[in-house]
Amino acid sequence: MTKTAIIFPGQGSQKVGMGLDLLDISKESKNTFNDAFNYLGEDYKTVCFEGPQEQLKKTQYAQPLIFLISAIIFNELKKKDITPSYIAGHSLGELTAYYASGVLDLESTLSIIKKRGELMAKAHPSEDSAMCAVIGSTEDTIKDCINETSIQPVVAANYNCPSQIVISGKKEGVNECKEKLVSRGAKCIDLPVSGAFHSPLMNSAAEGLSSFISDQSFNEAMYPIVLNRQAIPETNKHNLKENIALQVNSSVLWTKTIQFFEKENIDTLIEVGPGRVLSGLAKKTCSINTISINSAESLHEFCQNTSK
Repeated sequence: MTKTAIIFPGQGSQKVGMGLDLLDISKESKNTFNDAFNYLGEDYKTVCFEGPQEQLKKTQYAQPLIFLISAIIFNELKKKDITPSYIAGHSLGELTAYYASGVLDLESTLSIIKKRGELMAKAHPSEDSAMCAVIGSTEDTIKDCINETSIQPVVAANYNCPSQIVISGKKEGVNECKEKLVSRGAKCIDLPVSGAFHSPLMNSAAEGLSSFISDQSFNEAMYPIVLNRQAIPETNKHNLKENIALQVNSSVLWTKTIQFFEKENIDTLIEVGPGRVLSGLAKKTCSINTISINSAESLHEFCQNTSK
C-alpha cells in the first residue's frame, strides 16, 4: 500500500497571480477565497492577484496568502480521499499543516499567521537583520564559523538539505560569518528577507505569539505533524499549541524531516502550495518520489492520474 506525506511551503514561494486559476475550480474554493479576503481585507486580494511583487514579498502579505493557496489546493485533494501518513510544513507551512490536520480552522489559522507575521516583522530592526543561504559546506564547518563570529547572535536557522543551511542573526554578525565561510570554500547567497527569522532575535515574537494564542482552542491532529524544531511527529493538541511560539525562534530541521519520511518508508511526497522549492530540496535529500501541486492544472493532472 502506498504511503504518502504532504508538505507545505513557507515564505519565499509567493508570486503575483498565484491562485487566480483556483478561483473557479469549485464552489468551495471560491467560498474559501471570499472568507479569507473578508477576514484579511480586499487589499490582500489585490496584492495576491495583481501585485506589485514588492508588496507581496512583505511578511504580512506573503505568509497568509501562501497559506491560503496551499489550503485551497489541500481542500480539493481531500475530496479525492488522499489520506497522508504524515504531514509537515516548512516554517510558515507548519501552520498550514495544523489547518490541514484539523488542529485549527481557517479563521483561527489566518489570525495566528497574521499576528505571527506582525510580531516577526517588528521583533528586531530589519536593517540590523540578515539571513544567508550557505551552499557547499558542512554542518560542522558552519558551526565552527558561527562560534568564531564575534558579533552575536548568529545561528544555523534552516537545515534545508544536506548541501544548504541558512544562517540568521544580526547583520554584521552574518556578514562576518559569511567571510569565514567563503574563505573555507562555501558559497553564500544573501536572502531578501525583512528579519532574522528562526533566531534569538525572534524571542519577543515568540513571547507575543504565546500570549496571543493562550485563550485559543486547539484540536488533536487527524494526521501526525512532523514538527520543524524536532523532526518528530506530534498529534497532541497541547504540545501543538506550545510548539507555535517555540517554532518562531528555533531552527527548522527540514533535512531531518525528509529523512524521517524516508525511514518511515514513505513512497510519495506531495508538495501542496505555491512554487516547488520543497520538491527541489527533497530531491537533494532523499530518493522518494516527489510531486508538486501548485496550480489548477497540476491538481487536475494529479487527480486524473490517481483515479486511473
